[in-house]
Amino acid sequence: MITATDVPPAEDHVAEQRRTSVRQVVRSGTEPDEARAFYESVYDGHDLDFRPDDDAPFTYRYRSTGDGRVSLRTSSVTAYRSGVLAPERQYLLAWSVEGGVVLDPEREDGVTLRPGVPVMCPAGRPFMATAPPGTLHLVHFDADFLEAAAVVGRASAPVPLAFPVAVPSARLAQLQRTLREVAGPMLDVAVVDDERAVLDLRLAEAVLDAFRPDPDVGMPDVPVTTLERAKAYMYAHFARPLSASEIAAGADTSVRTLQETFQRHEASTPTAFLRDLRLEKARIALQLADARETSVAAVASSCGFRHMGRFSGAYAERYGEHPGDTLRGQRRMIAVAGEPRRVRSSQPA
Repeated sequence: MITATDVPPAEDHVAEQRRTSVRQVVRSGTEPDEARAFYESVYDGHDLDFRPDDDAPFTYRYRSTGDGRVSLRTSSVTAYRSGVLAPERQYLLAWSVEGGVVLDPEREDGVTLRPGVPVMCPAGRPFMATAPPGTLHLVHFDADFLEAAAVVGRASAPVPLAFPVAVPSARLAQLQRTLREVAGPMLDVAVVDDERAVLDLRLAEAVLDAFRPDPDVGMPDVPVTTLERAKAYMYAHFARPLSASEIAAGADTSVRTLQETFQRHEASTPTAFLRDLRLEKARIALQLADARETSVAAVASSCGFRHMGRFSGAYAERYGEHPGDTLRGQRRMIAVAGEPRRVRSSQPA
């Protein structure tokens, strides 16, 4: 069984661009094959295996509530399960009610979850997980959003983040308090727009404070395919000028193979993908920025654009409003919450 609820945006075109659409999906069932197909689709997984207890009926239930930036999810399964997960361009915070979930059990740096203690799932690569029967809570962060939140108040460009999987319990106390405070309103599909944006950013900052990504550590395990390597290179270097030959070199392939790969798998070109990536980064940066502290030109430049006219035209065509309208029309999320502005230090505490 599956149900979904959407809170639709306003009919006005500009308002539509600025409103937050909240979606809730609930899925449940009693067939292991159905569960396997569902979880493989959600987490781009493979080799998922569900082993029900012969003495107990098999059931699973999955709920997801959130917008395009952050979603809260709960997964309950009455069977031991294992498999490889590879969610693309997402960061996953997870904690188990019962404990016993193991991430990367075949690696020396594998981690076993303790009951109620959050961890950051490995990002930027597939990872294996095994879990006993029980309930797992997760927070999914859109990668572009969390990477932009990590550099709010700094001149740095947002790049892929290298999180430790586990941190000392003392660093989790504030995150756990924040989770308790925001869970109720974030699970309410009627909470939208500025109110939800504030909750998204509060939770993002709590995760960033707790896990403190190391700016000197690159993303682990270079992706294996040409397409994955090229995308990873563009995400890491989009803020500076990139030629097709440089992207190809970063992906360890030829320009011709790179172009053919993007055409075959993306129906696009590497340069078009890079432009769209920069536009997505710029939009999130403008939504997070304070118009009193920055400008459209500064945001565009930080996202790799060198021609303001071309940037404004491409932005307006894609999002239905000019970048200046986004910057002026979006109150900075922290300010909406009534909290003082925080400038994140680039050095770990």
